[in-house]
Amino acid sequence: MPRRAALTALAAFAAFALSVNPAVAAVGVEDPGGGAGAAPASVPSAPVSLAVLVPLTVRPTTSGLIDAATLAAYTEPLGVLTRQLDAVIGTPAVIGIDPMIIASIRVLGTSAPASAISWLERLQSAGNETFALAYADADLATLAHAGALGLRDPLGFDFAIDPKNFGPADTASPTPTASPTPTATSAPEPSPTPTTGAPDGRPALPTDASEVLAWSYTLQSIAWPADGTVTAGELGDLSRSGYQDVVLSSSNVSATDSALVDLEGIHGIVSDAGITELVRQIAYSSDPNGSQDALDRVNSALAGMAAVSPGRTVVATLDRRWPLGALDLHALFADLDAQGSVRAVGLSTVLTGAHPDAKIAEEPAGDPRADQVASVLHAADEESRFATVATVQGAITQPRRLAMLALLGVAWLRGTDDWSAQVTAFLSDSVKLRQSVKIVAGGDLVVGSGATNIPVTVSNALSVPVTVYVNVESPKSVLQVRAQNVPLTVEPGSSNKAAIPVAALSNDRVTTTVTLSSVDGVAIGDPDHVNIDLHPGWESLGTALVVALLVLVFGGGIARNILKRRASRRTASTDPSAAEARGD
Repeated sequence: MPRRAALTALAAFAAFALSVNPAVAAVGVEDPGGGAGAAPASVPSAPVSLAVLVPLTVRPTTSGLIDAATLAAYTEPLGVLTRQLDAVIGTPAVIGIDPMIIASIRVLGTSAPASAISWLERLQSAGNETFALAYADADLATLAHAGALGLRDPLGFDFAIDPKNFGPADTASPTPTASPTPTATSAPEPSPTPTTGAPDGRPALPTDASEVLAWSYTLQSIAWPADGTVTAGELGDLSRSGYQDVVLSSSNVSATDSALVDLEGIHGIVSDAGITELVRQIAYSSDPNGSQDALDRVNSALAGMAAVSPGRTVVATLDRRWPLGALDLHALFADLDAQGSVRAVGLSTVLTGAHPDAKIAEEPAGDPRADQVASVLHAADEESRFATVATVQGAITQPRRLAMLALLGVAWLRGTDDWSAQVTAFLSDSVKLRQSVKIVAGGDLVVGSGATNIPVTVSNALSVPVTVYVNVESPKSVLQVRAQNVPLTVEPGSSNKAAIPVAALSNDRVTTTVTLSSVDGVAIGDPDHVNIDLHPGWESLGTALVVALLVLVFGGGIARNILKRRASRRTASTDPSAAEARGD
């Protein structure tokens, strides 16, 4: 790219000029007092300050948490987290920590691997400057572009916590701090929360997400999206979400000789694209010759910068690559210490330096994955509505929010080919989740005499209890539904039956619609249709009356005939002439 070529040419020219005529380093350089003067021939008047940002991340996970077995592997002596920590401890490197790593260890309590607990203690005692990445290193530029930065935080971890692995919850109030409160709406990093735990050494039971995520970060409110992905329209969204600084590649920002710039409503921490590429080659190279070549080139480039712009700040960043070998950052900083033109610093030095105005340049083209991201966010919204069916708040939404954030992680979203397959799996799981509570279809029914109940069976395939409200709608007034919104609680992995009171007013056949809803009125599952034959009680009574009348009529006739015959016999016994007449 033109900027990178210019930087390389400038560095080469400066290095050549210094070797031929050291006095060239003093040209155009002002002394600290403000007057023009020549700097020492061999060393610039003010060295370049270089800050190196290192993300502490792991492979993306589908669940948004790292299981105990994987944590044990990551934190063993040659594990990836151990190697990353080895590479930065004892150096000026600035660490961007994925809060998912901290949360994954803390939710396990006493069941966490001993190596993971030791690793976390080692990270806490490190002297490096630190700040929080988004949870699961979710790409903040992607969330901002979709207008979904409000989804960047976990909802909670109750679903993953076994209280048996913890002591009593600590109700002590946090120690007040004298540090000023940011004016932004909400800082992405939670404040440290004291935890005393139980006398037997068990950690205190976390009561909310902030206690699980609490960490003493030395730097606050820094957003670090994927390289070259931020547009000007997203800066305001990041600022309104509580971020005060955003890490950007120099290819994404107008030309500047400062690593800190003023953008629209937010500061930009500008990582130099050319220096960053060389630092990444040094850090990830498995070839000693290649690493040394990159060291020589970065020294030349920084010396050129010091000659042209003494005292300037430079930032380099490592990417979210999952390192297979050792990170060679100690060699980088040792080499820089030997150079008089460069001094390694923390990010706090950059943040307190000059910050000229700049603007977003070379905005990225449309994201080809935007439609898939929109599908994921839409599914997450539908899940949140469906989740109101659960009797335990957060039982559904907590794990699904973590899974969504993990799916939008920078390493997955920007660096792998199987991301589309993961999106398909996430959407499939979302559909399965929302169909896990449903009406069990039944056969046709007959409603006979008097008031009766229509049975409605509901199944629950979730691992948490749910409460639904059952409704039956009749298209005709001949079937009277005498109760609506009938509550029904269904235990995990089981079914239960609701009885809906109805009454038939006339002989007919109707097709009713049975629906479920949550406490918030959200439709749950698909409606069911039940055919009902009606045989109302008053018509049966009328039939009985007619039968009784017929019995009375015919019975009366028979009784009359019997009585007439008996009367005739009595007459014959008292009147001989009548008997003779009968004999004739």
